[in-house]
Amino acid sequence: MLAKRNQVITPSEIRKMFNMAKGRENALDMTVGLPDFETPQYIKDAAKRAIDEGYTKYTLNAGMIEVREALAEKLKRENNIEADPKTEIVCTGGGMGSLLLANLVLVDPGNQVIYPDPGFVSHPAHVTLCGGEGVAIQLKRDLGFSFEADDLKPLITDKTKLLVVNFPNNPTGGTIPRKQLEKVAEIAIENELVVLSDEAYEKFRSDGEKPLSIASLPGMKERTVTLFSFSKTYAMTGWRIGFSVGPSEIISRMVKLQEHVISMPTSISQKAAEAAVNGPQDSVKNMIETFRKRRDIITKGLQSIEGIELTPPGGAFYVFPDVSAYGIASWDLAVKLLEDTGVVTVHGSAFGKYGEGFLRICYAMSNEVIEEAIQRLDSYLPNLLK
Repeated sequence: MLAKRNQVITPSEIRKMFNMAKGRENALDMTVGLPDFETPQYIKDAAKRAIDEGYTKYTLNAGMIEVREALAEKLKRENNIEADPKTEIVCTGGGMGSLLLANLVLVDPGNQVIYPDPGFVSHPAHVTLCGGEGVAIQLKRDLGFSFEADDLKPLITDKTKLLVVNFPNNPTGGTIPRKQLEKVAEIAIENELVVLSDEAYEKFRSDGEKPLSIASLPGMKERTVTLFSFSKTYAMTGWRIGFSVGPSEIISRMVKLQEHVISMPTSISQKAAEAAVNGPQDSVKNMIETFRKRRDIITKGLQSIEGIELTPPGGAFYVFPDVSAYGIASWDLAVKLLEDTGVVTVHGSAFGKYGEGFLRICYAMSNEVIEEAIQRLDSYLPNLLK
């Protein structure tokens, strides 16, 4: 009765841990990447005005033109990407909507897609959904959970079509140096690869540097689809609004498919997104600075625990400590921590084969929660070494 794709697509194990924690008294949930900030008031006000002003009907499948024009200005101002709002930008149902549409447009059965591992769980899932073959490129801890461009070359075959990059990275917080990204671009051009750049965490950089989009590098705009999300930057996880920018040939096909999937993202969320990029960015700066301080607290705390090895994250709001010293599979360790300490983490193996031996811990919560989690872990984990 069910289609075969149901047998090859597995549920996210992030949610598995999240669901296991529900209803547990005194649990400290550090699983889902959910900023503990409210959507800025000026964005909420824009959404309320949109309702009152009648923006409650169908829009163009690509999104309202005035919204795409605002996004084009954002891209030019912040990402050094010039884009035609009429033909090279599509508003989507969150970053996930962009990711799915891009894969459906680009990946045929039999195509190989290189994706980061440890990496976001939906990257290989969407490739599989399209009948493609995922090929993992390892993000190495000694490189700050990045990879060297030369690591790509042995993975490329005559079937390789798409390269997925995700920096800052989920789950590791890894970033990639500019020189390496430039070399990646050169390899993509030489091998005629399309690049899908997932930049959901573009502004969450611990070094304070501006976002660096691979599409802004010479020769890359015409072969790169870049996806953005409002969920993290503006604490709009429930609004389900994002967008993609790329070559008109690809974007037009994404628009066509979107018509048959969700028609268009919610009109009210579109107007909220327009306000988000046009309005004051003080709330974003404050949130980023808060996360930077939290990153320092959790990094220092975890590095002081016997048995943990931690490379400080370069971005996003996750740490990815090496816990292999405890000699326990990451899934088993995550379950033990949940049951014995109430600290809810995600096992590294949820993010690919190279994630084994690590845990993902989200620090998008208050300093008090972070400090309590560190105290509980410090009281428990060293005992596993004895």
